Amino acid sequence: MPLFKTIPITGGLIGVWELTEKPEDLFPEFTTEELADPAFQQYSYDKRKVEWLATRILLKQLIGPDFSISYSEHGKPILNHPKFKHLSISHSREFASVFVHEHLNVGLDIENQNRNYNPIMKRYLSEAEMKHAGNNPLLQCLYWCAKEAIFKLVPEDGIEFKEQILISPFDPATETQFGARFISGNNETEYQLHFSNFLDQCLVWVTT
Repeated sequence: MPLFKTIPITGGLIGVWELTEKPEDLFPEFTTEELADPAFQQYSYDKRKVEWLATRILLKQLIGPDFSISYSEHGKPILNHPKFKHLSISHSREFASVFVHEHLNVGLDIENQNRNYNPIMKRYLSEAEMKHAGNNPLLQCLYWCAKEAIFKLVPEDGIEFKEQILISPFDPATETQFGARFISGNNETEYQLHFSNFLDQCLVWVTT
């Protein structure tokens, strides 16, 4: 099965799974009761089924089978596990990824940089960010993933990516991390994000 890569983090672990299977290819890894889970049965499209199945197989390979997943009122995943307490999940067309940590809140996002970001850039980038990203698909993708990762980290609804999550300029050719600010009312929080690029994928993660 295509466990593509793992990234060890102090106190945590990131795993990436290549989505190459059909749902029925993954069924043998699950009990009848697990496949009857309403969270799985709600999906009618094979892609969503494969994402759900692959994510759980990936978690089993990373942290063992003794876990369950519930969801907060904000729709964020809650990991129930003896050791790892925090979880973030993301999917692109080609990959599924998870980030687990023992004690830090986590945010993770993965996306294909060949996606056309131009139609939505004005909705998620500030003017300064648009100027910096320009027509560079890697920067456009990293900005998107960074804002999604922070969105998954912060327990708030209705976040405006363009105004509340601001990314500091950086050069992905020479840097592997970059800064960001999250603005909520009169409060401002700074974050340090890390990223990895592979097979046209952008993977960005953050902890707090």
